[in-house]
Amino acid sequence: MTTTPATAYLTRIQINPRSHEAARDLTDIQNLHRRAMSLIPDQLGSANTRQAAGLLYRLERTPRAHTLLLQSHAPLDLDALPVGYALATDDRDLTRLLHWLTPGRTIRYRIDTQPHRSLPGPIDDRDTEGRRKRGTKIHIFGDDAIAWWHRQATKAGLNTTNGVLTTQQPDVTGWKDDPRETGTRIRVYGKRTRFEGTATITDADQLRTAILQGVGRHRAYGAGLLSIAPLNHA
Repeated sequence: MTTTPATAYLTRIQINPRSHEAARDLTDIQNLHRRAMSLIPDQLGSANTRQAAGLLYRLERTPRAHTLLLQSHAPLDLDALPVGYALATDDRDLTRLLHWLTPGRTIRYRIDTQPHRSLPGPIDDRDTEGRRKRGTKIHIFGDDAIAWWHRQATKAGLNTTNGVLTTQQPDVTGWKDDPRETGTRIRVYGKRTRFEGTATITDADQLRTAILQGVGRHRAYGAGLLSIAPLNHA
């Protein structure tokens, strides 16, 4: 059973390296999160939550420029950016791309994620059903990270057997208020790996869901945006 693809928009913000506000955002992932949230238009709901807006984003860094990519269910309010924050902006409707997705077609993809696995908890630490609780999540790299991505891609309706290019991204750090303790701040930290390559679509509905909802953890902090494009010969 197929579903009607939802609408999504992709916004590109070329960041002005001379902007003081942008400089603060680039060095604190919590600041960047707040900046992205500030662009959510009112028509996406009074709660203006990230999930309601379908907001996902990724920071593309190069030696000469930084570009912020944002995906949302409706066009973002770019007038909310501080004066001088962006050198250029553009957006496009992804609806046609979402309709184009069909099993058997080949795509290019890119995604920044935080591959991880859970260490076993203490043997006597069990839930109400007697199952051993998971322990601390740890970051994984190399072949373990690639195996993790293959599993995630399969769940997202992709066959990634054509090979995967991995690039370690700069660590992200920041601070946010601890909801458990008033006046206390906790550190936001993560190690990002970029996965990119080509893949064949195996399930179009699963792929649409992955594109619209994101993949993996820390989607509120710039991870999980799955960008795709048809291959030239597709």
